[in-house]
Amino acid sequence: MRYDYVQPFVSSAQEILAQVLSGRIAAGRVQLSPARSPGDGVTAIVGVTGDGQGRVLFEMSRQTALAIAGEMNDEPQAELGTLVRDTLSELASMMTGRAVSLLNDKGYKLRVSPPTMVAGDKVMVSTAELETLTVPLETTHGEVIVNVAMATL
Repeated sequence: MRYDYVQPFVSSAQEILAQVLSGRIAAGRVQLSPARSPGDGVTAIVGVTGDGQGRVLFEMSRQTALAIAGEMNDEPQAELGTLVRDTLSELASMMTGRAVSLLNDKGYKLRVSPPTMVAGDKVMVSTAELETLTVPLETTHGEVIVNVAMATL
């Protein structure tokens, strides 16, 4: 997977987070990660199909998830209830949809699946033998890790 395929996902996530949250969103370094990614906290998983096959994960701690959903809904959130899950699912859809639109504007034909939310300690998300690149995004509420695994486009 080439970096230019990952960059739209990172820049879109950074742009959307900056629109819905207060404060600056800082991107860290792109890193190659193992295909299996044990997560702690909350992960939104969005599948991508079409000219490329893969998935995008948005990983964050439980506290970060609650704080982001709280700011987006203008009310504090104390538990990972329906409102928080729906808010984070919509956020993941917005970030992935923007990236796919950017790639489609370059001639690709990609589609996204509805997000799946997973929460818990040491949850394992595995993508069979796909190269996985991750980029941490630092928000005022904590880190959101953008984790992209795509078959070659």
